[in-house]
Amino acid sequence: MKKFLEAGVLGAPRGVKGELKFTCYCDSPDFLRGVKRFYFDEKGEKSLEVKRYYPSIPSIVFEGREDRQTAALLTGKAIWFDRDEVTLPDGVYFNADLLGLPVYDADSGDVIGTLASIEEGARHFLYRIEGETNYLVPDVEAFVISRDPQKGITVRLIDGMEVS
Repeated sequence: MKKFLEAGVLGAPRGVKGELKFTCYCDSPDFLRGVKRFYFDEKGEKSLEVKRYYPSIPSIVFEGREDRQTAALLTGKAIWFDRDEVTLPDGVYFNADLLGLPVYDADSGDVIGTLASIEEGARHFLYRIEGETNYLVPDVEAFVISRDPQKGITVRLIDGMEVS
């Protein structure tokens, strides 16, 4: 499991006090509310402490970067967070922990492929499963029966889920 997960990308400054727009890759910007430090590489070697975080906008001000000019140097940079700084509810997993897992057919128990990607749909996430046949499965209870980083993912397929 990766210790550092990608949170999003920093955008252009807002105002003159070092506030940067933030495009969040998590389910919602509120998810990152308690994170005190963001990292500028997936190894956690370079970081900055959060001075203020505004999930409603969303935007961030970093310690030592409280003016527009120094904050602007971070525009376009991807940032990561330490998974140990957030708590997930029981039965909820990071997408990064699900990618590459085997996917099983709920009816037959057979492996139908691996979870290749998780895409954002209009109303919910879509699981792209690659195998002998490729599938696009909506992440809803009717189709995704279970998910567990230790055991894999079980789905119920219906006609029309096959993709090329």
